[in-house]
Amino acid sequence: MVVGDPALHRATRAFLNRRSLLLKLAAVATAAGGTYLLLRPGQVDPKQVAARAAVIDQAYGVRIGYGDPASFYVPPYGPRDAIIPDGHATAAAPADVALALDAIAQSLAVYPPGFYASLCKAIFLCGTLRFGNEAAGGTYGPAWIILAADPSVGAGGIRETARLGVHHEFSSLVLKRAPLIEMRWRMLMPADWEPDPTNDQALRHDGGANVQEGFLSSYGATSLENDFNTYAETAFANPERLIALAQDDPVIRTKAALLLEAYAAHDPRIMQTYRKLGLNRIASA
Repeated sequence: MVVGDPALHRATRAFLNRRSLLLKLAAVATAAGGTYLLLRPGQVDPKQVAARAAVIDQAYGVRIGYGDPASFYVPPYGPRDAIIPDGHATAAAPADVALALDAIAQSLAVYPPGFYASLCKAIFLCGTLRFGNEAAGGTYGPAWIILAADPSVGAGGIRETARLGVHHEFSSLVLKRAPLIEMRWRMLMPADWEPDPTNDQALRHDGGANVQEGFLSSYGATSLENDFNTYAETAFANPERLIALAQDDPVIRTKAALLLEAYAAHDPRIMQTYRKLGLNRIASA
C-alpha cells in the first residue's frame, strides 16, 4: 500500500511489481565464464559501446542509456521518477553493457517499426538491481524499462536477461494501458490464489516450470502482472512453447489470446509479428 501524496502514488505505482529474469543462472554463468573474461572493462572501448548504443537508438527509436541510475528517466519526467521505491541499482560496467546490446537489438527487431518506441522511450542498463536482499533482472518506469547487466550471472546470463527482459518489462507498459484485459485476466486466476505481498518475496521464486492452473512458471504465479509478463516473454522469445501449451490447456490458451489482444489493441500492426512467430493461430482461436 502506498500512502502520502496521491501525485507521488501515480508517479511510483509503475514500480510496485518487480520481476526476476534468470538471475539464478549458475550453470550458464559457469559455462560462459571464459567468454566473459575476454571482455574485462579494461579491454572494452567505451566509445565503441556508446556508438553501438547509438546505432540501436537510431534503428528503433529507443534510447539506450547506462551510467548513473539517478539519470534513468526521460522527459517530461524528472530525477524523482528515476527513484526505484524499495529498490537499489548500481552503475553497469561498459563490458557488461556491451554484452547486453546485441541481445536488446535482437529482441527489438521482433516488433513492427515504431511499435516499441510508442510506449517505451528508453532502455536503461544498470549493473546490479536489488529489492531487499533479492537480486532482480529488471523493472520499469512510466515510459522506460531498466535491465540488469549483473556480472555475477556471467556473459550468458547478461545476454539472456537482456534478450528476455526487452519483452518481459515492456509488457507491463502494455498492461497498464489495457484495464479491461487486466480485469478479464483476473477472472482466470485460481479461486484461492493470492499474490505475493512484497517484491523481494516474489523474487525468491526460482522461476521453475509450473503450468498448473494456467501459470507458465512459479514466478509468474506471484502476481497478475508477473503472470502477464511471463506470458509476454514466452510469446515473443519462445513462441513454440506457448503454442504447444495453449493447444492442451484452455486457461493458457485464453490467457495467451488476451495477451495478444492487448498488444493488437495498441497497434494492429503487431499481427504481422504474430504471423511470423505462428502466434496468429492463438489469436484467431
